[in-house]
Amino acid sequence: MNKLSSVVVAIALAACGGGNKPVVSEPAPAGSAAPVAAAATAGTIELGELKFYAGDDLGMQIHANGHFEVRVSKAEAGKPAETSWQDVGSIGADGTISSSDGAKHGQVKPDGSFVGPEGQVAPFKLDGEALVVADKKITIDDKGILQGGNDMGKPMRIEGATTPGLKRTALIVLALLRGGPEDSHGAPDAPAH
Repeated sequence: MNKLSSVVVAIALAACGGGNKPVVSEPAPAGSAAPVAAAATAGTIELGELKFYAGDDLGMQIHANGHFEVRVSKAEAGKPAETSWQDVGSIGADGTISSSDGAKHGQVKPDGSFVGPEGQVAPFKLDGEALVVADKKITIDDKGILQGGNDMGKPMRIEGATTPGLKRTALIVLALLRGGPEDSHGAPDAPAH
């Protein structure tokens, strides 16, 4: 199994299943105007179709419903590798990462931090459209290319990360792929295939 798949399976088994939960608002008092949907805050996650490439190799997808899929390759001796897509996780619009059994494995907070299920805070944080890891700021440029954290040789490109919210979603997923809240290593690496 390739590095991206291994990491994603490990994390996304902690990241699969839970769907998006609708935002519930309090009913408006009688005689007042209907409630207006709240504008997206810096801590919310925007959902949309995102494709993650290392060079020209598509290794992961996030769908508009928040589910992650990774490309998994199996090779048996003497046979060509078989490639398939595996649904391994989901992220909700509220930033919740859930497993396929519905267990919550962490959440992006309104301040951009990521907190694990037992309250452990990850060593990375979203700051606007940047992921901050120690003294590094990792961003996604207008062409979808990862800037500031791609030390693996092949350029990491995220197709579909065209809005500030989708860039934040892509960056937090990349940070989680690098390691969860207990991981104290540096910037996320580009996935290898």
